[in-house]
Amino acid sequence: MRILESINETLHFMGKWLPGMLRLMALRFDRSPFESVAMLEMFVRTRSSYIAQTSLFGYLKARMGTRFRVLFEDDVFSHAIRVAAARLFGSCLADLTIYSVSLCRDSGGLTEPEATALAAHLYDLGLEQGLAGFPDKDDDVRNEATARFRQRLAFLDWDQADDIAITFSSSEADLVRFAPVVDEFKELDREIVMNSIRFRWRDIREQLRKRLQGGSVAADWSGRSRPPVVQDPLPAG
Repeated sequence: MRILESINETLHFMGKWLPGMLRLMALRFDRSPFESVAMLEMFVRTRSSYIAQTSLFGYLKARMGTRFRVLFEDDVFSHAIRVAAARLFGSCLADLTIYSVSLCRDSGGLTEPEATALAAHLYDLGLEQGLAGFPDKDDDVRNEATARFRQRLAFLDWDQADDIAITFSSSEADLVRFAPVVDEFKELDREIVMNSIRFRWRDIREQLRKRLQGGSVAADWSGRSRPPVVQDPLPAG
């Protein structure tokens, strides 16, 4: 009986909070190669969303145990979860964008300014589409994410961008940082939680390396007419 109740609770949670999860799961098993900027943008955006949602909600469900359904139905806590998910998505998007562009740069011969411009394009479009349903009144989340990414680009060493220990460290730390969990528990959970998202990223990077046609994406980008790149870092807020 308890197993059945647990299944019902999980289905209730999935139906309310993760309406796009089945679509994301379907995309996860897509193995077709991508050769254009548009295809790379969709991959980076959808996989970042998948990592952010599964990592955050998995952590919260594990930490809350049998209380998670009641807490998720609380309006104040629900809002805190939405904000945390949006912020973590922005962090995951930043990490995967930089790593993806570094692979395009290596195989497609992009210059550093071209790589920076491509990264800014992928991030801005991915953030806009990924947070399309996020309330306008919470625009501070979007602005903060954009400011952090611009600042990161301004000081980025592209020669180290394919170092996964460096490039993916932000989303690992931000999963703990943004989760609506009391600080005492965060400290206790830190190592396990960071390892959990680190493990999830492995499959995404493997997919990317197998499917990315970096030379074709670089050629597609180089042939476009692009707006100028913001050179000065924006304030992190």
